[in-house]
Amino acid sequence: MKFLGNLFFLAVNFCAVLSIPTNFHDSTFHYWYTPEGTKATIVGVYDTSLRTVTIKPFITINNKRYYVNQVGAGAFSNTIVENIIVNGPNAYEKDEFVESINFSPNAFQNAKSIRKIEVNTEKVTADPGAFDGCSTNLYFTGKGTLSLANSMAKNYLTSWNLPITKDYTNETPTVIMNALYNLAKRVKENFSVNSKIAYPSNPAVVFALRTGDSTGIAKIYRLLALNMGFQYNDVHVGSDNAYYSFNYVYINRDNTSKKWYNLDIVNTTFGSNVTYRVFRTNAEESTALSIAYGGKTINPDNWVIYVGEEIAMPSPENFNNWLIRNRQGVRV
Repeated sequence: MKFLGNLFFLAVNFCAVLSIPTNFHDSTFHYWYTPEGTKATIVGVYDTSLRTVTIKPFITINNKRYYVNQVGAGAFSNTIVENIIVNGPNAYEKDEFVESINFSPNAFQNAKSIRKIEVNTEKVTADPGAFDGCSTNLYFTGKGTLSLANSMAKNYLTSWNLPITKDYTNETPTVIMNALYNLAKRVKENFSVNSKIAYPSNPAVVFALRTGDSTGIAKIYRLLALNMGFQYNDVHVGSDNAYYSFNYVYINRDNTSKKWYNLDIVNTTFGSNVTYRVFRTNAEESTALSIAYGGKTINPDNWVIYVGEEIAMPSPENFNNWLIRNRQGVRV
């Protein structure tokens, strides 16, 4: 009997240590929280008639706040919700906003109705597979979009066994070329070209849906390279100032002046061996684009660069003029 009593005592204390999640709901969501903790996870939609929902910073239970920082697996699966708003900072209520939020794997599994996810907080992360099954109408907006895109970039780099925040500053041209090549090959293998999705140039959308247009592909390549550890002016997004976008990459092959090559992931076939033919001169890229345009003559002097293009596309600048104005070397 004494043994059973001790066993019961241990079991009760064991459960207390584990802090078993407790269910709660307000007028919008179902939550899990642990009474001993301070955080809450959204695990479902309570009002199934809602099409627009707002994720609030906290729930209050027994006069205690539990701060919402997670959207759990399946939280929005098979709902009719179209718009999700994550509350951001308010100038008059500085503690009344979601400080950070993470989207769990399969959080939006088969959430076909989702159209817009507006993230108004700067700390947004997503686990691999968070947006699997979303429709091609998906759109991300808000100041947390870049944070979300960088989080997904790191997920891909980890899954590909590529480095994160490595210092390439003093690496040899061969090491840099290999790193840029392997990254481009991975992008080619894992992302398809599709300009018919609703927002094909939004990098967070491209990461989530694994497809986008040539601009979206070029944008995610740059974000991936930056997260690998390349510097801001090592990789940029450019275009022929008409239809196709591609990347400009800096590879100092002869250890003299800074030289820029064209890397066109969409119009390149990657082999098993690293080759400089992937990093094209102006003439080689002009020929490739000419073929893509059905024989049209392409003038590299008209090509442009988009600086600060992580999410929104800024005004283009002629690439030749940009190189001269910023003393950034020469084109090959």
